[in-house]
Amino acid sequence: MRCIALAQAWLDLGGTVTFLSRELPLALAARLTSEGFNHIHLQSEANDLKETCFHAKESAWVVIDGYQFDTDFCDEVVKSAKHVLLIDDLNDLNYYSTELILNQNITANYDMYEQRSANTSLLLSGRYALLRREFRLPPLLRDYDSPCERVLVTLGGSDPQNVTLKVVEALISQKQLHAKIVLGAANPHKEILMQYCLQENGRIELLYSVENMVTLMDWAQIAISAGGTSVLELASRGLPTLLIAIADNQSAICDTMHQKQIMQSLGWHETFTASKLSEVIRQFTSKDAKNQRAVFSARSMQLVDAKGASRTAFEMMARLAMSFVHVRPATLQDTKLAYDWANDPVTRSVSFNQDLISWEDHQSWYINRVNQSSYRLLIGEDNDKLAFGIVRFDLQDDVAIISINLEPTMRGKGLGILLILVACQQILHHSSARQIRALIKPDNSSSLKAFQRAGFEQISDVNVNGQTALCLILN
Repeated sequence: MRCIALAQAWLDLGGTVTFLSRELPLALAARLTSEGFNHIHLQSEANDLKETCFHAKESAWVVIDGYQFDTDFCDEVVKSAKHVLLIDDLNDLNYYSTELILNQNITANYDMYEQRSANTSLLLSGRYALLRREFRLPPLLRDYDSPCERVLVTLGGSDPQNVTLKVVEALISQKQLHAKIVLGAANPHKEILMQYCLQENGRIELLYSVENMVTLMDWAQIAISAGGTSVLELASRGLPTLLIAIADNQSAICDTMHQKQIMQSLGWHETFTASKLSEVIRQFTSKDAKNQRAVFSARSMQLVDAKGASRTAFEMMARLAMSFVHVRPATLQDTKLAYDWANDPVTRSVSFNQDLISWEDHQSWYINRVNQSSYRLLIGEDNDKLAFGIVRFDLQDDVAIISINLEPTMRGKGLGILLILVACQQILHHSSARQIRALIKPDNSSSLKAFQRAGFEQISDVNVNGQTALCLILN
């Protein structure tokens, strides 16, 4: 599911996606096809690495996600591929050589990855949570004064220990609750669970192969969840949640969420009975617990904002762009260059102030901006060190206002998109900015398309010097 989320975001930036897998349930294979992704079935375990490296050579990026991939496997893929991202949970490799490591869990920290290549960068915690498109919808404004009567249960794709049955037994005694229980495509316990649920006359529902979890999360007032990826999905919707650790790697996540009072952990699934779980559910859904649920909801949404997949895809696309475009700080030697580009007729026509700029005014403005800490001027160059554009950032606390201008003969070649990607990646990594805004005149269609192709989202119209401007953001 998290790879689907990243693949969706990559498609949004104009990329294409192929999944490689050796064992995949038919329902998931069908899901990949419906999303518009290619899918290659690897034939044997013996040739898994060889086939992966063969396909890696033809790919812009390779994403590795799976607990079975060891250090040797990753190292061999790195040798074959242009760029490699490893999605990691366990921090159990001897050494990390991939260009990017993404660990979206609340437990992730830099100390975990001391044994990594000097060229390896880290994308850590909920800011990079890989959530699918449907989670980008704004969260609900939840009502905690109303009786808590609707519960969602999601315990992972397979649930081999059938912890779901223990939850169902606990819910049977909670007659005031309506429960919807989501079973993953690989869950083998459907029949026995159905027998229990049928006795409740529709009060406890079993759902299979659910594709849009957001609708269910927004229907529910609380959730009972395993400590896997669902934790981040639930957090993004602000749904107060009881956590159960059903795999070894989930225990630390559940404990940390509990300690930070983001969600309540019940601990390891074997340590409690159905009757104990029933009592916890009763307390958590009571009127006395409404403030606790409200606090959990607010803190959850602070942890995850559902834009992690887009941030990750942007980072990957920016690193591709760096193969063709570079940026450097502007210097006083670039004063005349910037002046000529600024007074180009096309540039003036799409500016909010269309008057020609005098050399004296430009010199004063330029020298001031080059030396101002709240302003960044970056020159874009190609691989031959030929300057072809300038990017300006006006830093205002955690927001940076961007504008871009290209050398007239270099327009229409796609360089603007590459320059936006590289410059924004640098400013997000090397300043306090967490959001970048572009203000564009409505008739400047080329600039609008370039920023949208680079991952900017149009949000509203604003007023600039008495003129309407389209406001696009990247964060």
